[in-house]
Amino acid sequence: MQALNRQRLGNEPSARWRNTLLFAVLAQLCGTAAAHAAEPAQPLAEAATPDADRGLYWHPNDLGSESQFNPLTAWLNASFDILRNPSYQDSLTGIDYQAGAVNVWRNVTQPGDAGSHFGWNQFVAHEIFPVRGFDRQYGQFIPNWTMHALGEGMLYRKLDDWYAFHDVRHPRLLALLTMVAIEFTNEVTENGSFRGPNQDPIADMLIWNPLGLVLFSIDPVARFFRGPVTLDFWPGQPVLANGMRLANQGENYAFKVKLGLPFDARFFAYIGKEGLAGASVPVSAHDHVSVAVGASLNRLEQVATGDGTARVMNADGSLVVETAVFWDRDESLLMSLVAGLTYQPSLHLNVYPGLWAWNGWAFGGFARWASGEGASAGLTLRGSPLGLGWIQAANDHPAAFLH
Repeated sequence: MQALNRQRLGNEPSARWRNTLLFAVLAQLCGTAAAHAAEPAQPLAEAATPDADRGLYWHPNDLGSESQFNPLTAWLNASFDILRNPSYQDSLTGIDYQAGAVNVWRNVTQPGDAGSHFGWNQFVAHEIFPVRGFDRQYGQFIPNWTMHALGEGMLYRKLDDWYAFHDVRHPRLLALLTMVAIEFTNEVTENGSFRGPNQDPIADMLIWNPLGLVLFSIDPVARFFRGPVTLDFWPGQPVLANGMRLANQGENYAFKVKLGLPFDARFFAYIGKEGLAGASVPVSAHDHVSVAVGASLNRLEQVATGDGTARVMNADGSLVVETAVFWDRDESLLMSLVAGLTYQPSLHLNVYPGLWAWNGWAFGGFARWASGEGASAGLTLRGSPLGLGWIQAANDHPAAFLH
């Protein structure tokens, strides 16, 4: 019987081609950043009034998270989202890309064989619906529903809008290919060095992501999430820090639900590493402030399942109570402040480009401090998919071994 692989997910690859590929990607990112930084800015008045011909989910905007949106920023934030979890190391050169790609490919092309090892009843309970109860070992269905189906389905439609606005031929096909690249890289990063049956990529790539793409290809569904419910992509601002480490990236989605009240207060939910809920209220004709409280998943653990050769990723039970405040203008996030209150106190501030400008350059940045992890900070630029930052290696992720 094959033993469950317990290698560190961050084993540093030794093959030269992996580093060559990484640096080629970074060079492309830098070139794209320079091109976008040189583009003339769109007037704010134009950005504040969406044109239906430009799609439902993206139009040019000089302020906030929307000013940074493009396929590369979407890829960086969604593909490497898991690296912000303390159970994973955060160096781009520390990911075993080769082992991850081979194992993900085997699982998604041979799901029947993988399922015979982890068991389909276990798979359904963990990845589809909690038929065995709401214990933490069966909680993966929550991000599957909210992030992989709804969130990444919307992200697909948003990329379609971006390609169409930039007069790219076959924008929907390009959006589809971009999402496949995002989803595959995400699964490779999460898989790391593990070799064996892994139910996570099967659920994500064969069920939830295709469902999201189908749903948001239907215009009434897409309009619903721009009407009674507003769904937004509020990503982090990725920076490359010392030691080739990636910081401040993140795949986050904000939901605002109209309540039919005499005043415009909406139910608000924020889904990513955190699961927060609260209220969103207007403070001007274009600005909303949202306040929420909830919990953040602290660490993940790798657990043998089925016949003992397969793995499943579970929360280790340590949740951090968090509260947060968000300021957006026309659904483009301008500023966020997230505070961890228990278990591991933390503060995380993001200021997106546009609030601070100098000689035509619009800057953003972030600063974060967490007990036991130290501090990090970085500077970003409007139109650039990757900023520069610094991380204090307080513990260098000693829990990067998933057991």
